[in-house]
Amino acid sequence: MNRTGWTTVVAGSLGLVLLAWFLVANALPGGSGPDRLSDPVTLTVAAGSELDDVLCAGGTSKAEESTGTPVRCEPSALVKRLREETNVALEPEFIGTLEAADAIVADPDRYDAAWFASDDYLRLALAAKGTDDLTSSDPIMRSPVVLGVHHDVATRLGWTGDADVSWEEIARRAGDGELGFLMTSPASSNSGLSTLAGVATAFDAEPPLQSEDVGLVQDDVRQLFSGQLGRAASSGWLSDTFRENPTAYDAIFNYESELLTLAEQVEDLDIVYPSDGTTEATYPLTLVDAEKQKAYETAVAWLRTAEVQEELSEKSGRRPGRTSVTPSPGVPDNDVKTLPLPDDLGTIDELIFTYFDEFAPKTRTTYLLDTSASMDEIKMNQLRRAFEGLAGDDTSISGQFKRFRKGERLSVYTYADETKSLGSLVVEDQPERDQALTRLIDRVGELTGHGGTAYYDAIDTAYAGILASPDEGATTSILLMTDGEQNGGQSHAQLSKKYEAAYRDLGVPLYVVLVGDAATSADASIEQLVGFAEHTGGREVVAKDAADLRTIFQEIRDYQ
Repeated sequence: MNRTGWTTVVAGSLGLVLLAWFLVANALPGGSGPDRLSDPVTLTVAAGSELDDVLCAGGTSKAEESTGTPVRCEPSALVKRLREETNVALEPEFIGTLEAADAIVADPDRYDAAWFASDDYLRLALAAKGTDDLTSSDPIMRSPVVLGVHHDVATRLGWTGDADVSWEEIARRAGDGELGFLMTSPASSNSGLSTLAGVATAFDAEPPLQSEDVGLVQDDVRQLFSGQLGRAASSGWLSDTFRENPTAYDAIFNYESELLTLAEQVEDLDIVYPSDGTTEATYPLTLVDAEKQKAYETAVAWLRTAEVQEELSEKSGRRPGRTSVTPSPGVPDNDVKTLPLPDDLGTIDELIFTYFDEFAPKTRTTYLLDTSASMDEIKMNQLRRAFEGLAGDDTSISGQFKRFRKGERLSVYTYADETKSLGSLVVEDQPERDQALTRLIDRVGELTGHGGTAYYDAIDTAYAGILASPDEGATTSILLMTDGEQNGGQSHAQLSKKYEAAYRDLGVPLYVVLVGDAATSADASIEQLVGFAEHTGGREVVAKDAADLRTIFQEIRDYQ
């Protein structure tokens, strides 16, 4: 053989050896992983809040999450290592799944990538607009949506050991009043949407579920949601609610990973896997900006190396995205039957609308609106826009899901030096057609600011009204908006005493929306107000600008 021939053979053999070495190195823990980019690239990522455990140093706080704008955080050690080893930096903004779909459909340049429990809704929303050109990775992590049940409840229901527990059984027990549970809102959280889609699909004769099937399974699905006792906008907040008052609930639908953490904090919590299947979050990192393809592929390759997969499982309690990688100790590796999600946007939208119109507990909300002298014309206009959005004027995806619903009961009060009723009603029709609601919103639009700020008097009035006229079966809450500190009326101590004596057993949470100066104030009265709200089971939400009120009024509905 001539010299050229030997050179070709040697070169070819060496190439095969190097290729084999590269594949082995990247398949085994400790492999060298993907190549490092020559220049640094930042990927701005729309991310689900539950991913703060792997993306953030120390996670995100409730205070940070209680804002009307996307939340950022300090990068975790894993994110820093990704940047050091690959030159790719992830810059997450935490935002709801449907809100992200809204944002990306409206402005594809806002984010480079998306990282949620699922990208199904985003993909379908873009497809409906004719722009579905996303690139999605294989699973980065996996976690099925399952049911956490107090052990004594599971024992009473016969759900312990190797018992087969079907969706039909879960729904029947809830319908009979034997199971009261928490679930996130399907209008904002993937775990809530997955629960809703899972039970509907389980009752469907020929999945995947289609629009025309929603009505056919409606009665069966209604059984389940007759047992729903509350909801939240995110899986983390839902777990917090359960942990803070575990005896109030029998069970909670959430990701397996969330329930594993919760089981370490709440005594005797069993995990039930529906025997006829459930939906599974696969946490794909999804490319939005095609110009960042190389950086995206590099990040995905690094995240899917065996070493990082093991670290992600240990850190998050989720199963590895690569099934060949062993889960961290304590993370289940049992086979879970998965159900197909609806494969068109119309079916999912109809399912969510049906949930709010037919399944979800009816709501009763008392609004307390600050009309003190500091409330200028701009703030008053934003208040009106917030109510118009709830009445159907907001045509965004999330706006349509979070509007007022037929059968809701509303009471609106204004407060300054005194508290005055602006009106009460039950929504009798679709909100955009309800004349009584339109007249109430017109009255909100005519408000002007004057006088001081006596918000404890207003809160007292709201609780007294609810006590005098209870509404059995309705999810009841109070929403107070203020742009300043208390400077009149009864004190925090006076109302706190009255609350403990007369109102606490109502179980009605107070949500406080802090606008403008109130959002940045260090005054003790604001701290006391927020503390009072948290004591009732409510929370604060910060509107950095009055323009955020529209979004915030919608956000709070995820907790009602």
